[in-house]
Amino acid sequence: MNTIRSYIAMTAAIALLAGAMQSCSVLKEVSTLGKCEFKMGTLENETIAGIDVSNINSYSDLSLGDVARVGSHVLQGELPLSLTLNVEARNPNPVTAALNRLEYIAFIDDVEMARGALNQRVEIPASGGTATIPLNLATDLLSLLSRESRSALFNFGLNLADASNRPTRLTIKVKPTILVGMVELTYPGYFSVSHEFTSGD
Repeated sequence: MNTIRSYIAMTAAIALLAGAMQSCSVLKEVSTLGKCEFKMGTLENETIAGIDVSNINSYSDLSLGDVARVGSHVLQGELPLSLTLNVEARNPNPVTAALNRLEYIAFIDDVEMARGALNQRVEIPASGGTATIPLNLATDLLSLLSRESRSALFNFGLNLADASNRPTRLTIKVKPTILVGMVELTYPGYFSVSHEFTSGD
């Protein structure tokens, strides 16, 4: 009987210890992610009206076919813009941080262009390690700048980034979430990401 009681007591103690260790792990990961830093990286895969504009500097560089495509979209009352914004995350902590979800709101010149969420686990290595988080954004330039001419709209879309392909007219707010076990832990609100590493604290 004493042996059974001892076994039960030992099992209970192990369960309590495991629960405490898991709680410590959760707290450590939450604390780690809270100290991570984020910044805007580069723009990639930018298209306007389905045209790859990576090697185009202005509206005048378009081919006749491209001009016709842009004109067709404008006549339909739209000028779709899509791009990938790379957000960089840096982890100054001694343990790995795991990002499970990233909600975002993107703005062009303080006008909201898109919002959404990336549901993808991203691990950010410890001790200054970095990870790139690609966000696919899409909007209609015509709805953002309805009074501009087609060439002005197109050039505006091209000028979202400077010569180094770094976003200059684009800003973004993010709200990260991590998954620890079966529990999701989310930042209490959105915070702005700039061109320098900044923390959400």
